[in-house]
Amino acid sequence: MDLGYARVSTTKQDLDRQIDALTTAGIKPEHIYLDKKSGATTDRPGLTKLLKYARDGDVIVVHTLDRLGRTVRDTLNLIHELRERGIGIRNLADPIRIDTNNPDDPMAQLAVVLLALFAQMERTYTIERAAHARAVATAKGRRTGRPSVVNEAHLAYATQLRDGGATIAEIVAKTGLTRSTLYRHLPPRPPESVTAADPTSEASTAAAELSMEAKPIDQLACSSCGHRPTARRELIPHLADLETVWLQSDEYGLLHEEQHCARCQPHEQVLTVMCGRCGNGPLVAGVYADPGGGIPDTVACWLTDNGWAVSPELICPIHP
Repeated sequence: MDLGYARVSTTKQDLDRQIDALTTAGIKPEHIYLDKKSGATTDRPGLTKLLKYARDGDVIVVHTLDRLGRTVRDTLNLIHELRERGIGIRNLADPIRIDTNNPDDPMAQLAVVLLALFAQMERTYTIERAAHARAVATAKGRRTGRPSVVNEAHLAYATQLRDGGATIAEIVAKTGLTRSTLYRHLPPRPPESVTAADPTSEASTAAAELSMEAKPIDQLACSSCGHRPTARRELIPHLADLETVWLQSDEYGLLHEEQHCARCQPHEQVLTVMCGRCGNGPLVAGVYADPGGGIPDTVACWLTDNGWAVSPELICPIHP
């Protein structure tokens, strides 16, 4: 099935030209997804709805490829993600026409190579600007980055709580440490027992039951390993674990967001990315998790693509 997508970068632009091109290409109006919000926001409900609806064998048709993402990296990441799902991309008005649903199309292969090249250029410029800003700040005596909040007492107490069976959420509440800091410094958590007695308070139990009722079954299951809690004691920390963003690279070196529960969280080597104001941030696993080299370029680019400020310090999008 062909599915259309149209987006405006500013509120002054008109969607009519894109919609006309899509309908002329044979896309039914009910199969065209729209985003009309300003380009200043990262929220694209139309694209989100389209990506949830699209299935293996479908083709997403756009007027031009830049409608898919606000940066070349956005577009390239999305093309690779859709290719893995068996979903094609076709453009209508770019100088180079591509149809990724046809792997033998040389133009499609060329376009993807060019996108990767431009993405690398964007990545280089972004990192150079960030490095220059940090160097200037350091020369002026300004400290970049967030002061360490972990000391031996914090870690000993957190370890004691972990050994006593406390969940990550409980340790966060009692120590004030962030989840990412705990993942960095604590050993792996063993899976929760599904047969143990449930000592959860009445309030927590009620909250867990409401969460269980409010969320569809597929949202309770871990998307990485499929685990779904069967004990109410496990539900609350399980849902909290799924809210943590993990970044993992694929064979192309592109980052993908993942979620992990207690049973499948990577612990062999994890890079913690922390906001300089609130301490929150994604956890990086895999080839980009080497803590000796600072934040890798690819991770820094993911941060900027998702609204982070990367210089002179890391600031997440929730802070104006």
